[in-house]
This record gives sequence, C-alpha cells and structure tokens, in this order.
Amino acid sequence: MNALIEQFARIVKNSSDEDIDMLTDYLRNFEKKQQGAFSTYLSASLNMTRKLDEQLSVVSIPNTPFIHNTMAIPHGGILAVLIDTAMGTLANSKCPEGFSAVTTNLSIHYLSVASEASISAHARIIRNGRQTMVIEGNIVQEDGRHIATATGSFFIIPKK
Repeated sequence: MNALIEQFARIVKNSSDEDIDMLTDYLRNFEKKQQGAFSTYLSASLNMTRKLDEQLSVVSIPNTPFIHNTMAIPHGGILAVLIDTAMGTLANSKCPEGFSAVTTNLSIHYLSVASEASISAHARIIRNGRQTMVIEGNIVQEDGRHIATATGSFFIIPKK
C-alpha cells in the first residue's frame, strides 16, 4: 500500500493542470463505481451516462483530453466503444430472462471530428430476431453534427 501511495504522490507532484483535471475526474468516477453508480470500470473511466426506453438507447460521454488521440481529437476506438455500448445496452434490454446479447459484428463509418463538450451515441433496433439482433447507431455531438454511423449484429446467448 505504501508503494501505491508513494507512486501517487510522485504522479501528482509531476502533473500539469490538465493531468490533475483528468486524474480528478478519473478518481471521482472510480469512487462512483465503488458506490454502485457505474456497472463497469470502463463506463466509470469514460464517465458514461445512459438513457434507455422501449425504442432507443442513448449513451453519452464528455469530450475531454482523456479520450483524445495524438491529434487532440476523440480516438476512433473510444467512439467505437461508445456506439457499441449504446447498441449493446439496447440489445440486452430486449433479451429474454436469462439471456444476454454479445456483439458479433460492428461496422463504423467515421464522418466528422467531434468538437463539442459532449458526444452521444443513439441506437435503435433494425431487426430483433430469436437468436440475433441488428442495431443501427449514430454518434452526434451537442450541436447536432453527425460524427459517425454504425450497424452492429448481436448474438443472443444464455447468461453464465
């Protein structure tokens, strides 16, 4: 435990203001995960918010340096996680009791760079079959700019 405390002290001592902001957000969300506000470390680290109704799933994340690549824009892999989470949330909400949905295919077209403070993925079901689902997703930012579009296939499996 002492080694961890010493490491943390070194990190804080050598941090820029941006580093401190990112670390503060991460720790705040890690604490929320411990309190049950987030179901996974991934959703906590990205500070995901979710809205779900019968037809639509919306998952949003803040556009901060935490998700940026070396060009200081949101990393395409993070956007893939965002849209897959929105689609997977919707797919799992439609599964029969005792079953879950897992992604079997994800095809994304990146359309423009996100520049607003918040990015949201919206998902809706195209086909809901007995064993598979096909879901459409779109990522938009606060001003309505279309960032990416995707389709995903989900296989229905028994929960373990």
